[in-house]
Formats: sequence, C-alpha cells, structure tokens
Amino acid sequence: MYLHHAVASTPSIAFTLSVRNYRGLKQVVWRPTGVCVLVGPNGSGKTTLLKVLDLLREAISSGLARALENHGGPANVRHHGAGDGEEVEISLAVAGREWTLRPAHVLGAGFRSWERFVQGDQTIFNREMGDDMMFVPKVGKKYPARDTLALNCAINNESVDQQAIAPILRLVQDFKTYGHYDLQGLRREGSPMSSDRRMDRTGRNVFSVLRGWRDRRSDRHRIDFVLSNLADAFPDIDADLEFSNVAQIVVAEVRLRAFDKLIQLPLVPDGWLVTLLHLSAVASTDPGGAISIDEPENSLHPFAIRHLVEAFREWSERYGVTVLLATHSPVLLDTFKKEPDHVFVIEPSAASVPMALDELKTRNWLAHFALGDLYAHGEYGAPPESGLPSGDDAA
Repeated sequence: MYLHHAVASTPSIAFTLSVRNYRGLKQVVWRPTGVCVLVGPNGSGKTTLLKVLDLLREAISSGLARALENHGGPANVRHHGAGDGEEVEISLAVAGREWTLRPAHVLGAGFRSWERFVQGDQTIFNREMGDDMMFVPKVGKKYPARDTLALNCAINNESVDQQAIAPILRLVQDFKTYGHYDLQGLRREGSPMSSDRRMDRTGRNVFSVLRGWRDRRSDRHRIDFVLSNLADAFPDIDADLEFSNVAQIVVAEVRLRAFDKLIQLPLVPDGWLVTLLHLSAVASTDPGGAISIDEPENSLHPFAIRHLVEAFREWSERYGVTVLLATHSPVLLDTFKKEPDHVFVIEPSAASVPMALDELKTRNWLAHFALGDLYAHGEYGAPPESGLPSGDDAA
C-alpha cells in the first residue's frame, strides 16, 4: 500500500454544476465531492454530464465553437424536449462564485453568448446575448469580447477582480475526462518525449509523465502512488518500470521483481496497462482539482476494480481531489455500500438529475442489499421500459 509523504490533507473544493436543455440533459443540479459514481441507462446522459466541465475547459482554451465541435457539433445543442424560449444554460458555482453561460449561436456573429459571473450579490462581469462587449459594473465600462468568452476577456483584465474569478477558473482549466485511452498507440510507439507533469486524456504521454515524476523530488509521491497501488491491484505482476529513449520517444519496459526479468510492453495484459493509466490520471490531479473517468471497469478483474476505487479514495482524501466515475459495473457499485450518498442516479423520468441514491431509497432499506445487485436487477438507474421489478424503499 502506498504511504503518503508528509503533507497535510487538502479539503475538496465543493462545486455545483447546473445544466438546462443541453443535448441529452434536460435539468441537472449536481453537487459531487470526493469519489462519486454516476449510473443510469445507456443514452441517459452520463457521459455528456461528465464532459460538461471538459466542454467549459475547451471553450476557455480554444473557443466555444471549437469546443462544441469537439463535443458532438454545434448543431442540435438544445435538448429535444426543450420548449420555445427555453435556453441552453450551463452554470458552475464554486466558493460563493457562479459563472453562467448560455451558448447560443447568433446569426452572422458566431457564439457571442450570454454570460454572467457573480460573487454573492455582486456582478463581476456580464455580456448580453449577441453583444461583442463584456461589461464590468464595478467600473461601468465595456471591453471587447468579440468571438471569445467574456470569461476569457476577464482574465488579466485589470478592471476585473482576479481573486473573484480564480476559484472557478482554476477548477475548469485543470479538469480532464479520462477513460478512452490509446492503448495500441502506447504499446506500439511509446510516449512522445516531453516535460508534461500531467497525463493527457489519451494516455499517450504517460511514460514521459511517469519518468518526470520519478526524476522530480516534488512529484515522487505521484509515481510511488501509481506503482504501489498497481502492485496491490495485480499482486502476480510485482514490477518496476524502466524507461529509455528512442529518438524523441520514451519507451517503457516492465521488470518483474520476482524473476529480475524485463518484459516488453506489448506482452503486458490490457488490464494492467489500463490500471496504470487510471492511477496516473488521478495522480496527475493537483490538490483541490477534479477529474472524471468514464467506465473505469473496462478490461479489469473485480479484484482490480475494488482496489482501484480504494486507491482513488486514498488520493481524494489526502489531496482533496474530486473523482467522478460513470459506470455500469455492479462490482464497482458494491464498493459504495457505506456511501450511497456518493452514488448518483440518472433516472429518465426524474424532473432533475442526478439524484443521490439515498434520496431514491432509504439507507435502512439499502443496508440489506449489495448496491451492485440492486442495480443489476433494475431497482435504480434502469431504462423506463426495462420491465424489471422495482423495489419498495419503504420495506
């Protein structure tokens, strides 16, 4: 088991994500903290919800139009059930601040969307729909925003209180969604040489990242966490990683400690490599940050799944990291037996989603069952036409 280096625990940064009429999400109010799991039928919007923060991050870094293009295209952004006049709206609240965005396309002007950023009852900045200017009420002035977000315009603007926007900006800019890794590219080509301190969403730079962590004293705890928990999840593959350069590529070989033997990466099981990537994704996340992982159970044995969730909790509790998981795995859900308030359910018929499991079912009733069995039998998170029996939470 990984032993923490001597630092004080960091509290999680609580945030509230609200979404209205965006793609498959009609009405969302979500307040996750720590390690949380999201469940629901196929097509219910789990992946879309996980990627909303990713959308905001890309909108800040690359522009809203490109971000929407990368998340299903700018067409059909509105929920199919949205009525006339019902806007698409995404809102993120952190530490008494709230940034609200209504990403509507203005004919001939691109995505000059409605935005508002408030702290308490004070408006820090706002932009009206279709306007190419950001207004800062504190100084009574407008500033050109044109085709960028007003939040982008606010960054480093001396008229905008930078401390006010910092908590939301930091959370969004550091957020990443993981889960769909380029395993074949990693096996075949290794990682491009870089000084990256954080794993990218495909996992292709992981060996450069791990080597950098190994060589930087300030980051040594990250690779220690990865390798220790990897060994615990796969006790029959007790191994070290050895790195070497081939041109501008970092390749890795796995040294089996018991046999003092090197094996090439293509011979390592998929589950071992996927676990390495999941652990590296979490260890990439700085204190107070947040990430999501879509279906982390893929390719993994139940033993590895259970240990992986415990490792996520370990990092989360120590460094205040919020880890959001979307899953269909009964095994993974069983690890939340004592934390039904960290299981969030998208019920297609609900007016607002997701709902904490202990709001759908009483804790006393849930205590009698394995959460994975309940999910497998359609007691929660099932398609509306599944035909599976529904439990009585009053029992």
